Amino acid sequence: MQPFAAFILRGPFQAATVMVAASLLPLLSIVAAGTLALVTLRQGAQQGAMVAAMAGAVLYALLFAVTGAGGPALQVVAEQWLPVLLLAEWLRRSVSLPATLLLWMALGGLAVVGFHLAVPDPAAYWQSTVEAFLAAAGGAELQQMEPEARAVLQEELLPVMTGLWAVSLMLTALAGLLIGRGLQALLYNPGGLRQELHDLDLGRRAGVAALAVWLGALLSGPGLVYDLSLVVAAGFVVQALALAHAVAAARGWRPGWLVPVYLLAPFLFRPLALVGIGDALFQWRRRLIGEGPPQ
Repeated sequence: MQPFAAFILRGPFQAATVMVAASLLPLLSIVAAGTLALVTLRQGAQQGAMVAAMAGAVLYALLFAVTGAGGPALQVVAEQWLPVLLLAEWLRRSVSLPATLLLWMALGGLAVVGFHLAVPDPAAYWQSTVEAFLAAAGGAELQQMEPEARAVLQEELLPVMTGLWAVSLMLTALAGLLIGRGLQALLYNPGGLRQELHDLDLGRRAGVAALAVWLGALLSGPGLVYDLSLVVAAGFVVQALALAHAVAAARGWRPGWLVPVYLLAPFLFRPLALVGIGDALFQWRRRLIGEGPPQ
């Protein structure tokens, strides 16, 4: 991976080429975001913005030439590359992964608030989106689904789709940022990202704020506050995973022990978030491994 990282940093043309190529290949969009993160972390926001602009222009032209629509390229730039650019520059300046994750959560919160301001009835919007997707995929209409499946969709998923949408964007941005940070560490600070993750602590104030948002979500039900609680939960799931990595390393466990944690994470989203909040509030990491970041 070191030659790959070195190639990216050789110049803006090389970095933009990697970003475009990765964006055109399925499941590799986070590599494009990671490339942008690496450039920004090492060379600053101005260079990162220039590379993103070059890659965005080429991607737009290619998509327009092939499909007649360049809109998806603009969507990638706005939803993936711009957040990564902001996060990477903040991390470069602050040299603090916890502070960067707090900004990451704030950007997710802004996305949720902006969506609610722009869309008066989010559930109806997502229902129409699902119906359009089913029609395009040649599937059954929503009203033709099994009653149980339709009830789960309409009563449990659609009301919280805005929060889930924001969390999905956040995870893509975070994956790109960590890829870039990892490549930077390979070149200039081997093992640096590993130590940053093991020490990750969002702090007691953030933990208290998270509990307040969760309480508001429980009292208000589906809506703006509930969607914000999902954004907050995502941040503390990351802290819970960092705790798991730190404990596994301290106990000498093999990395395979963490595979079930990641496989079960989507199904244990809120319990993991509570573990992360508990670690922030009560410093479980220090109790488990005898060390942690200073307070």
